[in-house]
Amino acid sequence: MEVRFKVKHKFKNIDKLIKKLPEIVKESVEDILKNIQIDAIRLERGHNEEGILIEIVNVSTKEVKGRIYADPEKFIAKDANNKEAKYLFFEYFGTGEYAEMEHVPEPTKHFRESGFVEWYIPKNKVLRPLSYPTKMINGQEFYVARGSKPNHFLENAEFKTREKNIKIIDTKIKEFLKEVCK
Repeated sequence: MEVRFKVKHKFKNIDKLIKKLPEIVKESVEDILKNIQIDAIRLERGHNEEGILIEIVNVSTKEVKGRIYADPEKFIAKDANNKEAKYLFFEYFGTGEYAEMEHVPEPTKHFRESGFVEWYIPKNKVLRPLSYPTKMINGQEFYVARGSKPNHFLENAEFKTREKNIKIIDTKIKEFLKEVCK
């Protein structure tokens, strides 16, 4: 038995599909990362948009991967003496009674005695007023700080934007296929 097929080939379209598909996927991943980044900045309350970064890796191997991350070097606060303190991990994992990680290596006596719930911040060491109550100790005014809840802005942004991100890649690929299959 002999079988014959008549096929009308459009090799030009197939070549276009092969060459351009990785590019479309890369663009989609970039759009998705930017979408997550915008939401993460908003969830971080807009304090540090320069510290929430996106990156595309392994494009040359036709394996498109991206990542969004927070750079601890960009999450730095200065006190009145211009001393720098990195705060990313405190914001992301919480502090005091809400801390999801180990407490600072050498906590103060009051912090230990309070059950890692309360600590003092000298009022003259901060650049802007804080919302904590104050207390006078030996003639010096201190803020009485309590724990802050964790702010998982990167994870929350990824989950919150998931449906929109699926639509982004779906739309880009459908538009591309329509263009190629004309």
